Amino acid sequence: MWIIILLSALDISAAELRINLVDQKRLPVTARLEVHGPDGKAHQPAEGSIPSLPPGRSPTGSPYLRSFVTRTGQVTLQVPEGRYKIVAERGLEHERVTVEADTARPGPIEIRMRPWIDMRRRGWWSGDLHVHRPMADVPALLAAEDLSFGAVFTMWNKQNIWGDSPLPGDWIRKTGPRQWMSITNAEDERGGGAWMLHGLAASLGIEKVLEPAARATESWDPPGIEFVRSARRQKQVGGVFPWFDLEKPIWWEAPVMMALERPDSMGLLHNHYDQYGMYDNEAWGRKRDLAKFPGPGGFSDYSLHLMYRYWNLGWLVTPTAGAASGVLPNPVGYNRTYVRMDGDFAVEKWYAGLRAGGGRVMVSNGPLVFLSPQFAEGRIGGGTVEVLSREPIERVEIVANGTVVQSWKPGGRRFRSKVRVEGADRHSWVAARAYSVNDLTVRLGHTSPVAIPGGGWDKRADARYFREWVEELARNPRTPRESKAGKLYSDALEVYRLMERD
Repeated sequence: MWIIILLSALDISAAELRINLVDQKRLPVTARLEVHGPDGKAHQPAEGSIPSLPPGRSPTGSPYLRSFVTRTGQVTLQVPEGRYKIVAERGLEHERVTVEADTARPGPIEIRMRPWIDMRRRGWWSGDLHVHRPMADVPALLAAEDLSFGAVFTMWNKQNIWGDSPLPGDWIRKTGPRQWMSITNAEDERGGGAWMLHGLAASLGIEKVLEPAARATESWDPPGIEFVRSARRQKQVGGVFPWFDLEKPIWWEAPVMMALERPDSMGLLHNHYDQYGMYDNEAWGRKRDLAKFPGPGGFSDYSLHLMYRYWNLGWLVTPTAGAASGVLPNPVGYNRTYVRMDGDFAVEKWYAGLRAGGGRVMVSNGPLVFLSPQFAEGRIGGGTVEVLSREPIERVEIVANGTVVQSWKPGGRRFRSKVRVEGADRHSWVAARAYSVNDLTVRLGHTSPVAIPGGGWDKRADARYFREWVEELARNPRTPRESKAGKLYSDALEVYRLMERD
């Protein structure tokens, strides 16, 4: 929601903007700011803040790239005289505030950041499972976005900040009163796709695979599955880690991973969902049918379509969300995973709840969706769906095995209804999703799937879909049949052929 307030700035001769950020009790609080001048140019303070612009990126493009995060509740900018627009944000659970200021009028600018919902009080804790920001900056970034947890990637292709040293034992760190981060996470992102491994006890050598001039997207050997298997041979606390998150379902080797080394979770709200736009292409993944899935909304539908097909096969892998802040133009926590927990927060407990899935998990970059289905013979009846949103709700849908079986177009910011789906015995899972109104991007909230007791689903068409996918993949000249990857493809094909015959 946009709140327009006419305020004034400072001393004309100084031509500066002094901004005080406070919470609803008027106590200092940090936030993320955009300061736009009369000529459209963005301004940042000379010191005391964290710019959102990654090194080497142009300041043009997304307004997010011209924003900054304050380290304290006060910030001063030296600016030319004129009128300015200030946009203040503090994550999904706070109202977005827009203030207009004029340097010709004296006085500091106070911006009050008001929460429109408190998910922690409801027992839901937020996390971003894909953070590429400098480790030293993450505590301030989590605080400014009011995000509970961030998985920070310190190992990547061509990058390992630990070098040859052992990984730190204190790899889960509390960064604030209600914030935590993990710091021994690795991403293998090459030709077959992106595989993210959380909570490693030792480095895997991912950074040593590529030659200095080699392009990651052209590298298929060794197969990423080898790093996943190596990670899973490590032992970590609580039996939860290492954790394997398949970054998004469009990657070429995703169906191979699903068949042979199933992930603990998969990115549903991944880094193609950006604050000010959508990356409506498949990068180097498998291309979609543009006639069937046109435009940015079509890309989102295609990505969901793939996730649903895996769920149809009985693989109810938990959906996750990640912003890839530091690589793509997103704030930390723009796409966030929520896990409902009883009692105090602990990172291990949060991941255990993520693994449990069902009604304990949702992902969102906009609407918050709560599904409580109750099952009766032959139908889903007596349950409820509730949606709460900062922006007006465009539509709410109940999805069973990839088909919308119940829908509403409520408008407003709050919605609640009974869920009654006839013929539930013909389905194996149900989930709820909601979209908020936005002209620039797709703002989506989605629950994890809930298995339908006694339900059934004919899996053959879904198995055939992925069998044909892997057959196409097997024709890749970079992974001939006699290569390690080629042999894996043969094994994956056998899994899908067996399911297709059942």
